[in-house]
Amino acid sequence: MAEKALLMKRIEGRKKERESNKKKRSPLKWETWEEQMDKWLTKNYSRDVDLGNTQNVLVPAETAEPPSDFILPLLRYQKEWLAWSLKQEESVARGGILADEMGMGKTVQAIALVLAQRELQKSNSNSSILSSLPSTSQIFPAVKGTLVVCPVIAGIQWFSEIERCTTKGSNRILVYHGTDREKHMHKLAEYDFVITTYSTIEVDYRKYMTPSKELSKNLEPRVEVLDQKTGSTENLSNSGSIDNSAVSRRKSALHSVKWDRIILDEAHYVKNSRCKTSRAVFALESSYKWALTGTPLQNRIGELYSFVRFLQAPYAYYFCKDCDCTELDYSFAECPQCHHNCARHFLWWNRYIKKPLQENPNKGAGKDAMLLLKHNILKKLLLRRTKKERAAELALPMKTVTLRKDSLNDEERDFYMSFHNESKTQFDTYVRVGTLTNNYAHVFAIITRLRQAVDHPYLVVCSSTDLTSVNKDAGDVEKSCSLCKDTVEDPIVTSCTHVFCKTCLINFAESRGKPACPSCDKPLTFDSNANNDKGDSSSKPTVKGFRSSSISNKIQRDGFQTSTKIEALREEIRFMVERDGSAKGIVFSQFTSFLDLIQYSLQKSGVNCVQLVGSMSMAERNAAVTTFTEDPKCRILLMSLKAGGVALNLTVASHVFLMDPWWNPAVEWQAQDRIHRIGQHKPVRIVRFVIEDTIEERILELQEKRKLFFEGTVGGSSDALGKLTKSDLDFLFYRHF
Repeated sequence: MAEKALLMKRIEGRKKERESNKKKRSPLKWETWEEQMDKWLTKNYSRDVDLGNTQNVLVPAETAEPPSDFILPLLRYQKEWLAWSLKQEESVARGGILADEMGMGKTVQAIALVLAQRELQKSNSNSSILSSLPSTSQIFPAVKGTLVVCPVIAGIQWFSEIERCTTKGSNRILVYHGTDREKHMHKLAEYDFVITTYSTIEVDYRKYMTPSKELSKNLEPRVEVLDQKTGSTENLSNSGSIDNSAVSRRKSALHSVKWDRIILDEAHYVKNSRCKTSRAVFALESSYKWALTGTPLQNRIGELYSFVRFLQAPYAYYFCKDCDCTELDYSFAECPQCHHNCARHFLWWNRYIKKPLQENPNKGAGKDAMLLLKHNILKKLLLRRTKKERAAELALPMKTVTLRKDSLNDEERDFYMSFHNESKTQFDTYVRVGTLTNNYAHVFAIITRLRQAVDHPYLVVCSSTDLTSVNKDAGDVEKSCSLCKDTVEDPIVTSCTHVFCKTCLINFAESRGKPACPSCDKPLTFDSNANNDKGDSSSKPTVKGFRSSSISNKIQRDGFQTSTKIEALREEIRFMVERDGSAKGIVFSQFTSFLDLIQYSLQKSGVNCVQLVGSMSMAERNAAVTTFTEDPKCRILLMSLKAGGVALNLTVASHVFLMDPWWNPAVEWQAQDRIHRIGQHKPVRIVRFVIEDTIEERILELQEKRKLFFEGTVGGSSDALGKLTKSDLDFLFYRHF
C-alpha cells in the first residue's frame, strides 16, 4: 500500500506540471502520452515486474495455417507465431521481435510469414497493403522483396532454408555480399528475398552515406533512384536533372529503395544503438520490420532500445517540450523540423525507462519503468517461447552436459606456474603504483594469455606478445572488432592502437580508398603483414591444409607434443565413436591457434576433420559446412566462436566439445544450440573441458559468484573488464591454487 501511495504522489506531480503547461499552450503529444501512461500504471501497478520471467510476456492462443508455397509442416507454437505476426503487421507496430530460444526455428517462422503475407496480398490485390502504408520517404521506390540482414555465416543458411521450405521456383533469392555485389544493385526489385550481412550494410553506408566533409561541401544533395521497370539508376539533383557523375552517387543500393520487409537475424548485432553498424541498419527503409534474436537481453536494459529504435516504435522518438515535433535521431544544433534548441528535446525511452531503471529497478520510478517495459512495451512488440515451455511439441532428444576436469602434467604445470608468477608480478605493479583502472585492457590480455597457457604452452611460446607489450600486439586477445562486431581473429593493430580482424580491415580499406579508422576517424594506417608468419617460411614448407600464418607452421613438427586438453579431447572423441559409429562432433575454442593445434594433432592420429574460422569467405565457410555434413568420413568440425557461435544449424552432429570456458555463459548456450535444435534425432552430449587448479576454475566460480555477463553478444571485450572489481581480480590472480 505504501508503494501505491508513492506512485500516486509521482503521478500527481506530473499532473500538476501538465496543468501548469496548459495555461501557456495546448497539451502536446508527449504530455498526452504521459497522461495515458499514468492511467495505465494506476490500473496495473500490482502486476509482476520480473523481466526475467518472460513466460507471461505474451502467449498467443490463435493459430494460422502456413501458405500454399510453404511445404514444411509447422508446429503449434510456430502457427501461433504466424497468426500473431500477421496481426502485428496490420497493427501500428508493423513488426516486432521474435525472441524464441535458440534452436526453435526462428528462420523457418520468418520465411512462413513472408510467404503468408505475399499470398494475402495476391488474394486481395485490389487493396494492396503496400500501397496503403504511410511512407517515411517519398523519394524511394517500393520493392516487393524482403531484405534479410544476418551474420556472414548465416547467409548460406538462409538461402538453403528458403529453398528447403518453399515450393521449387516460387522465390527469387539474391545473396548480396562480396566484392562483386554491386553488379546486382540495379536488379534488387526483381527478387523476393535479398540476403546480405551486417558488415556489407555498414561498409556501403560508410562508403555512400557518410562522405568526407570536404567532398560534401562541393556537392548539392542528390539521391540515386532505382527504376523498378528497367532496373537502371539515375542520379537526380534537387532540380530533377540527371547527373551521371559517379562521385555524385549519394546512396548505397540497399538504402536506395523501400523494402517490403526487413528481417534482422541475430538482431543483437545492433544492440549498441550508437555504433555505425546500427546506424547503417536504422537508415534502411521498409514497410515492415522484424528483429530475430534468441538473446533479446544480455547485459543492460538499454540494449532493448536498439530494437525499439529499429522498429521505429513511438518509445524511440525524441519529443520537443515546446511543440509536437518528433524525431528519431537527436540533433546537436537546433531541430531541423521545429528549429527549437536541441536542449528542448528529450528521448522518451531515456526519461521513462532507462534513467529510472538505472537508479533502482525494484522501487519507486524504477519499478514503474520495469512495469511499463514488461507489460506495456514488450507485450506489444515481443514474442518469446522457450524449449522447456514447448518441450512436448519440440520432442527434442535428451541433452547431457558434462564438466570434465583434468590436471596439467608436470611440464605443463611448471610452465603455467612460471607464467602465472610473471603475470601476478605485472598485476602487483599496477596495484602498487595505482594504475590498475587505467590498464584493464592489459590485465585482460594477461588473463587471456594465462588461459592460453592452460590450453597449450605453444600458444604462448609461439606468440610474439610478451607481458610488457601485450596491449600493443593483440595476439589472440578476445577483443571485439568494430567492423564485424565479433571476437577478433587474425588481429591487426592500427597506428591509433585499435584492433580489428585482418580480413575485415582490409576489405574496409579497399572499399573506401583513403579511409579513416572506423573507431576514432583518424587517418587509417596499418601493416597488413603484421601477423603473417615471421619465421623461416621461405626455407620451411607450410603444412598442407593450414594458413601460411598458422601456428602449425611455427612449431617443430618432428617433436610435436600435444597437451592435457588435446589428449582429453582425443579420448572423448574415441568414446563418441565407440558409443555411436556414425556420430559427429563440433569442437569450439575461442582461440584459432588452438584449433590449428587440435587439427594437426587429430589428423596425425587419423581423425578426419575440417575447420571453420572467421577469416574464411562465405564460400569457404559453406564448403567447410558441406564437407562436414555430407562426408561420412569427416568426424569433427573445428569451429571458432566468431565463425559459428550463432546462426548455424548443424544437427548432423550429436556432440559438442567446449575447449575453454567463456566469460559469458550465454555463449556456451549458443554453441550447444548449434546441435540441440529442431531436426536433431540423437541424444546430445556436451563436454566442457576445464583444467583443475588453474585460472579456468576460478573463471567458472567467478561467473557464479558475480553472475558476469560481459559486453557483446558472442564474447567479451576489454572495455567490459571494468565490471571486474579489485577483489575479483585478486580472486583470479591469487586464489586459483
